[in-house]
Amino acid sequence: MNSADSSSRCTRSSDATPSRSSLFPPVAAERSRCIRLAGRSASMVHFRVGVSLRPAGRDAVAWKRASAMRTSLLLLVAAGVLPSPAAGQETGGARGAEHPPAAWPPAIAPLTAPLPPLAADTLSVETAQAVVAGTCMRCHNPRRVSGGMSLETFEVTSASDNAVIAERMVRKLRAGMMPPVGVRRPTPDSLRTLAAVLESRLDAAWETNPNPGRRTFQRLNRAEYSRSIYDLLDLDIDAGDYLPLDTKSANFDNIADVQLLSPTLMDGYLRAASEISRLAVGDPEVTPSEATFRVSRWTSQAEHVEGTPYGSRGGVAVDHNFPADGEYVFRVSFHHETTGALFGNGKGALHTTDEPERIEISIDGERVALLDIDRWMHVSDPDGVNLRTEPVFIEAGPRRVAAAFIRTFEGPSQDVMSPHDWSIASTSITDAYGFTTLPHLRDLAVTGPFAPAGMSSTPSRERVFSCRPSTPEDEASCAEAILSRLGTRAYRRPLTDDNLAALMNLYRAGAGAGGFEEGV
Repeated sequence: MNSADSSSRCTRSSDATPSRSSLFPPVAAERSRCIRLAGRSASMVHFRVGVSLRPAGRDAVAWKRASAMRTSLLLLVAAGVLPSPAAGQETGGARGAEHPPAAWPPAIAPLTAPLPPLAADTLSVETAQAVVAGTCMRCHNPRRVSGGMSLETFEVTSASDNAVIAERMVRKLRAGMMPPVGVRRPTPDSLRTLAAVLESRLDAAWETNPNPGRRTFQRLNRAEYSRSIYDLLDLDIDAGDYLPLDTKSANFDNIADVQLLSPTLMDGYLRAASEISRLAVGDPEVTPSEATFRVSRWTSQAEHVEGTPYGSRGGVAVDHNFPADGEYVFRVSFHHETTGALFGNGKGALHTTDEPERIEISIDGERVALLDIDRWMHVSDPDGVNLRTEPVFIEAGPRRVAAAFIRTFEGPSQDVMSPHDWSIASTSITDAYGFTTLPHLRDLAVTGPFAPAGMSSTPSRERVFSCRPSTPEDEASCAEAILSRLGTRAYRRPLTDDNLAALMNLYRAGAGAGGFEEGV
């Protein structure tokens, strides 16, 4: 080939159709030549590549990269991995104008590409079963059991009977993970056919019976239970008083897989339902009971506590639901330290003052009792370090109960309550000048009601009783309206006839024993 022929055959044409040679990046001082490559056929083909003179300086790195890319592509074409132009065609220049460049052959569709719409009966079940028997069974057989799965008895036609295995096979096939690398693979069309047949069988089974099965049992944890009760009944409760911790899940209570319903937990739910329903509706015949609220041993009693009246120090403030109108007794007890008696050992400056220590009991900010603290009380006394009020009449409903010390001094003070068990405070520290020991509240107890006198209107009762029957004949319809409204909110969906019928059966059982409110 002379230089003229080379120029006519391989010169780049500006108006020629772009070819694979346009993938090569242009470099400085580029010239062209033709390289004959042996294709898969006996004909010789021409593939145009750009070969540049070796540049110097900064362009050397770019030149090396372009040269390496061209060499790799030529090797792939020679090996038959990449398709070469058809015999007798050029990719540019004068010959390219007469013979258009060869087009890229259509790419093989990946397994994730959907098949053309075909009828289910036209899918080659035989081909799919042959792939399972000839390829999959090499590893997934009773002897090897690769992946913990054997396909010896697997039939493509009944894939829905082994839906879990069939779904695993579809996922592996669509992801190109099966057959694995290094194993002789059937043609891509065969693999796509197998995946399509399995999918068609699974989809047909789902359309026949679209039932996903039962969801994992999931119940309310303690926090969710408390919030649900507040939303339904406007009643603030501590679910920890009724429901135990989820010890099986290390107290993680939001893992549905381990939310078992043990007998102890079921008993807690039933006890909570019984007590909470009576707190919400009220019970004029309720028997006296005691609720105790603890105060941390390490809580300072020198400053004002949120929720207590201003002008007080220390103490505690709690929200308590009084179940009925009646008389209640409040009890307060104090921590007793080894640093001496309650106010020290009798030699401190506080014992010479004329103003005694007093503690105030208040309901919703209104004082109902004021108790003087005996500076000589001791744990060995018959009543220990406890003080009680006279019976106080209180109406039913949620109330803020506070017990706090009257502040009788201003300025800094030294609270000698032992902050830790390893405190090095001396037992005679209160003898020193300038130290003032303070009484520390240990707990507050509410006992009652004594002589209950009916039920007042409470937020919970207003939330529950949306209607009132005017005659005995209206009680059933009113109860049905109440239960339908509360049940819909509790179930978080409309009640079915069976749901409402079950609730009405409970109402009739209670109403027969104690009337309308007892039934609700």
